[in-house]
Amino acid sequence: MTIKILLVAVLATSLTYTIIFKLKKGPVLASALVTLTSGLLLPYVFPEKGVLLATVATAGSYAAMVSKDKFPRLLDMVFVGLICGLVFILTQEVFVGVGGRLGSIAAISCFTWLGIKKAKNKVL
Repeated sequence: MTIKILLVAVLATSLTYTIIFKLKKGPVLASALVTLTSGLLLPYVFPEKGVLLATVATAGSYAAMVSKDKFPRLLDMVFVGLICGLVFILTQEVFVGVGGRLGSIAAISCFTWLGIKKAKNKVL
């Protein structure tokens, strides 16, 4: 299940980012499309864990609602998606039912990747 969570997070961030910046749609519409599609399809395709995977996709779509100045490449979203999936896995039992959980996971993922990029630039 861990691999599925990571894969869904990466796909959701990458797809949302692509809709925003390649198709020139806004971040809200892009996130809504990814969230709606995953919410309809994933529970059908994966009856036992589809709702969980749709929740991961929602967090991933939130993580992709970023500035192109900070995240200029699609590859950035792959790493943000991986971090998002990992944070989701580590916090599955934390703050369940509390508002803002998925957005917090998305923000933590983005801040973490920005920090890694800045640290890399200072070291190299």
